[in-house]
Amino acid sequence: MNLGYVIEQAGIPLLLFVICMYYGIRLLISKDSSLIRSKEKGPLKDEKAYAEESGKLLLFFAGATLVMAVLIFVDLYAALGEIIVCTLIMGILWKRMNNKYGA
Repeated sequence: MNLGYVIEQAGIPLLLFVICMYYGIRLLISKDSSLIRSKEKGPLKDEKAYAEESGKLLLFFAGATLVMAVLIFVDLYAALGEIIVCTLIMGILWKRMNNKYGA
């Protein structure tokens, strides 16, 4: 298994992992929700808590995509099932976070 094969099979999940890690860490450090939310949406109830929670959720999704990238080499259906379950979990948690701290 060479690097070209790994990139061919798991390149997109690995790219998504890097993007989610970047924004998750940046949200946790800067506490600036304008990275992922437009100003036209209105003011938030608690911008710092919103940024912190969304950063944690993005790090969770980054971990899920990394696990998916590994599972692709084990079983494609397991990788698909794992990312679907994690996406549903993230969607539910994001909605709860938005209801609690959002506009």
